[in-house]
Amino acid sequence: MQDKNAAERKTVQTVTSAQMRAIEAAAMEAGTVTGLQLMERAGEGVVQAVLAQWPHLDHAAEALVLCGPGNNGGDGFVVARLLRARGWKVTVCAKGWEALFPPDDVAREPAARSGGDAWTNARRWRDLGGRCLPLESLPDRARDVPERLLVVDALLGIGQTRPADDLLRPFWTAWGRWSESESGTEIRRVSVDVPTGCDCDTGEPLGQRPFEPDLVVTFHAEKPVHARLRAGGVRIVVADIGLPA
Repeated sequence: MQDKNAAERKTVQTVTSAQMRAIEAAAMEAGTVTGLQLMERAGEGVVQAVLAQWPHLDHAAEALVLCGPGNNGGDGFVVARLLRARGWKVTVCAKGWEALFPPDDVAREPAARSGGDAWTNARRWRDLGGRCLPLESLPDRARDVPERLLVVDALLGIGQTRPADDLLRPFWTAWGRWSESESGTEIRRVSVDVPTGCDCDTGEPLGQRPFEPDLVVTFHAEKPVHARLRAGGVRIVVADIGLPA
């Protein structure tokens, strides 16, 4: 059985971050798919993988979605919207979306970003009445922990190259409080495409402590980082988002 598993792993399709960008760009230039469609399918893939992995969460769980400023964050807003449509209580904490979700509730939409796909999905979340709290506020919200919690890491994706310690600090502070709690909360963690704090093409950590998922849902094909994560016991799921093989 071990030899068979090793053989299967050798046949896994793997693409680098540059190759993935080229595949997406070619498909969009050919008119076979739009960026919004890819983002919607990515979010759908994450939700389907989560429910396949932990079907019991669909009945009594809350979701905490962490969204970064780029397309990975856009995927996160799709996940938030889809989970909310299923009846979940969803909290979004984000970095880089202050124009759409300002503290004074007066939305500002800079023209330079208003046409992006991630921006469109953030607006869709807002237009449904969804809130977006500052990522820095997460430790304060960690005082009230639900019985079951899904944490969605949609902070940084395949393009990350710098340490993410500062970005992740609010999460790890909250995690410390959850770990000290005696409430017996079930917390599951899923990363969208690549865990925040991991180099997509080398698998090396970027900083002191990357996000530590139980499940990673990537798109079209695995990336080099996923073999290393799998070796560490992380489940990897590849979601089909309609790109050519």
